[in-house]
Amino acid sequence: MPRRWIPISLLTIGVVGVLAGLVSIAIGEENPQLIRVDETGEVQQLTGGIRQLDERLGDDDAVSLTLFNDVQCPRCADYQAEVIDPLIGEEVRQGEAKINFRNFPLGLKPVTLGAIAVAAAQQQDRGWQYLELFMRNLDQVPERGVSQEYLDAIAAATPKMDTALWEQALPGDQARESAEEDVELATELRLSADPAVIVEGAQGFEKLEEAPSLAELRAAIDRVR
Repeated sequence: MPRRWIPISLLTIGVVGVLAGLVSIAIGEENPQLIRVDETGEVQQLTGGIRQLDERLGDDDAVSLTLFNDVQCPRCADYQAEVIDPLIGEEVRQGEAKINFRNFPLGLKPVTLGAIAVAAAQQQDRGWQYLELFMRNLDQVPERGVSQEYLDAIAAATPKMDTALWEQALPGDQARESAEEDVELATELRLSADPAVIVEGAQGFEKLEEAPSLAELRAAIDRVR
């Protein structure tokens, strides 16, 4: 993990219209790069008030969904928005399901910067807010790929995130090892190179691969409930 040369506190220029979810951050002293983090308000509306612990979002005794997804993959971000977010807004919020997030890089790197950053946010139960903002703002990723500046901008915009604690966790072994364990679990399950969801309940276990639809997930929840 490359060492950061400017702390987040010096990067943040200001927060304008939190309800609109817009954060503008200027990076560096020469040739500043503007990273605009949108949808902060929408993410807080989606996840706020739902119990969160480590990688889990939702009540402990609900039907369990384990989502394997790549936060750095644009098509995976579309899947998150179209399928997973509606589940959070209904089944998870209503206490019928809980979702555990597992980083599942679908590119060439076995562990990505985004995966480690999410794992660091999970240490203070802010992983879901961080990953949602990360995926919703992929159009702001520099052409050279996910940068430390982008990670910092998402952290600064994440509601109720202690950025100092996140900065300390980011280069630590725990965050990287957590991301690596997610990949190892996906390998053990022999998942295909697409978002996948494991659904578990009192009536059984189902593995849904190749980006299962919202209807397929809801049907599986009913079957294992």
